Amino acid sequence: MKVRTWMRTGLILTLSLVAWVSMGGVASAQDKPQLAWYGYVKLDAAWDEGLMSTGNYARWVVTQDAVNEHSHFNMTARQTRLGFNVSAKSGGATLNARWESDFYGGAGAAAENRNALQVRHAYVDVVWPSGWSILAGQASDVISPLAPGTLNYTVAWWGGNIGYRRPQLRVTRRVKMEGSREFRIEAAATRTIGDEFVAADPGDAGADAGVPSFQGLMGFTAPLSGRSFGLGVYGHVGDENLHEELGGAPQSLNSSSLGMYLTLPMGANATLAGEAWAGANMDDYLGGVGQGIRISGTTASKVTAQGGWAELALRSKGGSQVAFGYSVDDPEDGDLGKGGRSFNRAFWTTLTRDAPGGLRYGVELSNWETRYLQMTTGKSWRVQTSVQFSF
Repeated sequence: MKVRTWMRTGLILTLSLVAWVSMGGVASAQDKPQLAWYGYVKLDAAWDEGLMSTGNYARWVVTQDAVNEHSHFNMTARQTRLGFNVSAKSGGATLNARWESDFYGGAGAAAENRNALQVRHAYVDVVWPSGWSILAGQASDVISPLAPGTLNYTVAWWGGNIGYRRPQLRVTRRVKMEGSREFRIEAAATRTIGDEFVAADPGDAGADAGVPSFQGLMGFTAPLSGRSFGLGVYGHVGDENLHEELGGAPQSLNSSSLGMYLTLPMGANATLAGEAWAGANMDDYLGGVGQGIRISGTTASKVTAQGGWAELALRSKGGSQVAFGYSVDDPEDGDLGKGGRSFNRAFWTTLTRDAPGGLRYGVELSNWETRYLQMTTGKSWRVQTSVQFSF
């Protein structure tokens, strides 16, 4: 275990050092930074046939064994977003910084009309003309670079789409090829967001691992039908350490994934996109239907799962778009206990229209099914509408 840990840490530090030294570092800033604000105001309203977790957005359907089936209505402006980009020149490099937030911080803890701020992105990306770049801060995961274009805030997370945002140090190498084609490699040391347990030694199982997690990606893009074709593979490895949180012997649980993604233009106005993955202890990457570790007395074991999603998006010249999507997250039944969420799937149809002046409105119809071990399957239709003004 210690050998593997030191090898992983050494690899991450070596990649960072080689990229930094080979580019000659970053000289003192030469240009005045340029700042540009952006964001949008968004109102979402949703009707659910059954009880959805959590209501404002859909993760899974709650079993009828836990609550009597009845419809629900939610309305929120939490997804309203505000951010800014800052760019400057420093020696031969370009510095690109980004800060972005929405209002899903403390979700569930505050009243719906008193939303809390949540930081989404906060990073600086140093980019050299040679194709090297180093990103430091909180940003989207390297793994699972795509997302479906749902009105639902969670874009099929916990239902087949994985990846989130976390603090990281990332090195990227982009290789330009003939015909506007590009090959890129990304490697990142990331903060392990672990589980917290209330016991004799409370703490974060991710921080207790003593080393960061590692994420990597290899991808290829090329022009196709006037847009961009993309294909790639990705994965991650990490550890969570439980010392005395469960009152038993210390335990170390691995977290890992391996996946692939595809973006395929199909003519001038249609795109098929999707991902497929398999992994273990994926709850902190929004896989396994939110289940990564199973607790049994004073011992713990990891939950394995596989899943993915696909979406076909059709665009018109008038600013309208319709998308048809499907997603599924399927944990291994043998890794779960009674009441565990053993399967979660959704399919959806999303219709949006862009109006002049930055206004967009849309409607989304989705159907959800969540299966439970030895409990009643949850099923629900969901109708969601949104109005968004971007600036």
